[in-house]
Amino acid sequence: MEQPALDEPSSGRPTWWLLAALVVVSLNLRAPIAAVSALLTPIKSGLGLSGPSQTLLTVLPALCLALFAFAGPALVRRVGEERLVATSMIVLLVGDLVRTVRSEAALFLGTLLVVAAIGAVNGAVPGMIKRRFASRLAPVMALYTIALTIGAAGASALAPRLSGHEGTDWLASLAWITVPVAVVACVVWLPVLRERATAGRPTRIPAALWRDALAWQVTAFFGFMGLSFYFVLGWLPTICHQRGMTLDEGGLVQAVTSLIQVAGSLGVPLLIRRLRDQRGVAAAVGVLNAGGLIALMLVPISFGAWIAALLLGLAQGAGFALALTLIGMRAKDADTAVGLSGMAQGVGYLIAILGPLVGGMLVTASDGLPAALVLLLVVTAGQVVAGLGAGRNRHVLEPAAPRPGTPR
Repeated sequence: MEQPALDEPSSGRPTWWLLAALVVVSLNLRAPIAAVSALLTPIKSGLGLSGPSQTLLTVLPALCLALFAFAGPALVRRVGEERLVATSMIVLLVGDLVRTVRSEAALFLGTLLVVAAIGAVNGAVPGMIKRRFASRLAPVMALYTIALTIGAAGASALAPRLSGHEGTDWLASLAWITVPVAVVACVVWLPVLRERATAGRPTRIPAALWRDALAWQVTAFFGFMGLSFYFVLGWLPTICHQRGMTLDEGGLVQAVTSLIQVAGSLGVPLLIRRLRDQRGVAAAVGVLNAGGLIALMLVPISFGAWIAALLLGLAQGAGFALALTLIGMRAKDADTAVGLSGMAQGVGYLIAILGPLVGGMLVTASDGLPAALVLLLVVTAGQVVAGLGAGRNRHVLEPAAPRPGTPR
């Protein structure tokens, strides 16, 4: 039996406070990663990072997000969702503080703590939203996604501007962007623990998810979407530069793409409310993504880059919001949502790592853009196929409804 929604307490305070706290926490879940990406050049110069160290620094977040997504269900079972978020925020704050020390070891240790905390929260949030806001799943999931996007876009935009001339103050910039928001998140989450902690609540996460076709379709959609997302995040400015734009112009295209992602995220709950299932939204996301990639790599860059920014921003904002929403919608209860979240995000982020790695090797190779485009279009086609399956109005671990005229 599905657990009752806990989004209508006797007092309105738990609902609005939990939403506000969730937004503040979400602002921390991409900003620390985006800030390092935006400051990678001055960090490289300031610490003398080698090429392999730079690669590791860019791959480490996705790898840890995958590993800790797998661990998420076990952690939720042990301590509960609210306490897991609280503990993770403390670990994230410690990681942010460690990274204020000017050394390569501190940078990597702090980053490891930060992304481990983010991965644990990623695993807890879909189940928490399913349990606490079951009747408002899509809009609350969209709010969560928008906060993630705003955090990343804000960090990307502010980090270079706070780093001083030629990035010499990158350490202070990193600290100002990450530490204060992490402190606020730790503080605002405390009343959530007092309102309703779930530690000790019996959590039964079905192992049969790994044998469920619908669960794998949700996972594949998340993974293929993430591969394209991380490729664009890591290489869009470089592609723009290779095709004739300045580095500053390429960075501006990236910023515009990130801002438009907010509009894409906002559109998901509005579309879901009007449709019987999510297959049409999944197909539209794939078409927009394919159009953006083609514009970026084939259309004259002076206007192709801005067409790409519009289409890719809409596709990736809507795609990420849809992927997270599908985790909640395809799960019948909160426990299943936690398990499906761990599966989809764990496997999905492992797939997503291939975006910056394989795509990057193709982009940097001689005449590699056509090969990269073909690869990404094939991935986008796989995303559409997976989305058409994952978007059906069904729950995981339930038998498929018989076709009309089929004897029972």
